[in-house]
Amino acid sequence: MGKRTSSMKVPYSAQQMYDLVVDMDKYPEFIPWVAKARKYDENDNKFMSEMTFSFKGMRESFKTKDTVIPGERVTISNVSGPFKRLESEWNFADSASGGCTIEFFIDFSFKSRLAEIALGPVFGEASKRMVEAFRTRADAIYK
Repeated sequence: MGKRTSSMKVPYSAQQMYDLVVDMDKYPEFIPWVAKARKYDENDNKFMSEMTFSFKGMRESFKTKDTVIPGERVTISNVSGPFKRLESEWNFADSASGGCTIEFFIDFSFKSRLAEIALGPVFGEASKRMVEAFRTRADAIYK
């Protein structure tokens, strides 16, 4: 159903942006459609995460396995929830001229046709705005 790719150059380091993305417990503070988020079973290069998104009375939770290369990449795979497929990746690359480039990719589809109709457009729009949400958060934290 939904494939989205987004890229943005920001005046912050790859490590700073990576740190914001893996700090999931803070998502409800700056991502409006995230009602709850947490990470658990964390080790050097993996963690599990659980997120609940809420929009216009619709509420869904899902779990993912997140594999990381600290400061460079976060790869997200579906474990449970309303998705038939949920794969996502964040990439962070420092720029020689300062700051970094963020690349975000997501590919998702829902298990049921009803969920696809009801939640697909909402989740698609949310994923389109994801990089901007982290840019805004970085402005608030690092400026």
